[in-house]
Amino acid sequence: MSIKSLGKQSLIYGFGHIIARLVTFFLLPLYTHVFTPDEYGIISLAYAFMGFTLILYRYGMDTALMKYSVQLDGRERTVHITTIYGLQLFTSLIFSGLLFISKHHIALYVLGIDRPDWIAILSGILLMDALWNIPILILRTEEKPIPFIAYNFTNVLITMGLNIFFVITLEMGIQGVLLANLISSTSLFILSIPIIINRIDIGGMKRSILSKVLRFALPFFPAGIFTMIMELSNRYLLEWLADTTAVGLFSAGYKLGVMGLIVVMGFNMGWTPYFLKRGTQPSARKEFAQIASIFLGLLGFVVVVVSLWIPEIIRISIGSRPLIGEQFWAAEHVIHVILLAYFFFGTYVIQLPGIYIKEITNWIPIFRAVGAIVNIGMNIYLIPIYGIIGSAWATVIAFVAMSSSIFLCTYKIYPIMYNWIACVYPILYMGIVFFTGNDVLIRSITTFFYPIGWYFFAINSEERTIIKSFIA
Repeated sequence: MSIKSLGKQSLIYGFGHIIARLVTFFLLPLYTHVFTPDEYGIISLAYAFMGFTLILYRYGMDTALMKYSVQLDGRERTVHITTIYGLQLFTSLIFSGLLFISKHHIALYVLGIDRPDWIAILSGILLMDALWNIPILILRTEEKPIPFIAYNFTNVLITMGLNIFFVITLEMGIQGVLLANLISSTSLFILSIPIIINRIDIGGMKRSILSKVLRFALPFFPAGIFTMIMELSNRYLLEWLADTTAVGLFSAGYKLGVMGLIVVMGFNMGWTPYFLKRGTQPSARKEFAQIASIFLGLLGFVVVVVSLWIPEIIRISIGSRPLIGEQFWAAEHVIHVILLAYFFFGTYVIQLPGIYIKEITNWIPIFRAVGAIVNIGMNIYLIPIYGIIGSAWATVIAFVAMSSSIFLCTYKIYPIMYNWIACVYPILYMGIVFFTGNDVLIRSITTFFYPIGWYFFAINSEERTIIKSFIA
């Protein structure tokens, strides 16, 4: 796979990831016009809980599936997929059963409101999500982007349609949101069954494979927990240190800053298979450095553009109403900071090859733990002083700490000669954005000069040649 192929794969899977995230983005106007910040805070806590709990459901098996699906073929691949899916089915049923049984005891702590029936719905959503995501991951490892995108697009259509029906037509409120997710996840699970049936052998599970898969997967479980703490603990800390309204406002800003995460995750979907295949080649480190320059430059441009024009974006008129409900406009200042945080998440992702190639993946939980601890500590310190903005900056500081920790671990054992001018350029430019103010002309000039400065002064001649190859 060449750098150009990586770019195409990242664009394709990035598009698929964008489609999946469109649910979040397009539902935000609906939610911000229908629900109060307090009610949206409850919905955000529900999503945060699902994000945390799905890590428990997967316990690193998604990473194991990626590894063995990419590196194996034939009968051996079938046996590994069968073992992983069978184990996931068994444990997911147990986890959802336990969640359903304990619904009366945990509802108030999870949602901030005593609604055990909503916990019951969440248990069903989590079961279906855990199972239908495995077939989709298999499509990704087989480099089948069209079916991958089709499933994500189907998810968007079903979720959007059901939310409009339950929340707007039937006026079911928060329960309508949860039911829409349950039906959507169940539908995707049913539609994904043919993918699994064609790739497993029911009698093919082996104890030796099970032990091998668990040994590889389980170290990623704490890494996943720490990742979710990074991503979602802000909501519960805000609910604890402020109130549910603050959770709603912060979550709205966080959702609008998701464009940075979309770029990083879209890239990573092509990046992981790429460096797993290319890591042993003599030219690999040079290629990785060139990819870092191009990826961080493009990610930085997305962050700069969205940050500069977010006031206009959230006030776009749809009929007689703005895109985002006026009572949520206070979240505007959160967006730029969250975008900056996702840029530093990108600097973490780009450094992963050394960890995998040197087979020290047991360090990944440590990097994520550093980020999680810093995030919690900074939230506790900054929220009482700065509110939701303090929580956003805590996320930035956490991702910087995580990216710095992986660099300190790998710069000696797997050194890569990065083009530091290209890597630092976006950061310096994002700093300028903070001082541009609201003048349209200044913001337009700032937007215009980012790609010019990056292309002619930040990246080197070889990196420019790669950029030209994409255009040609």
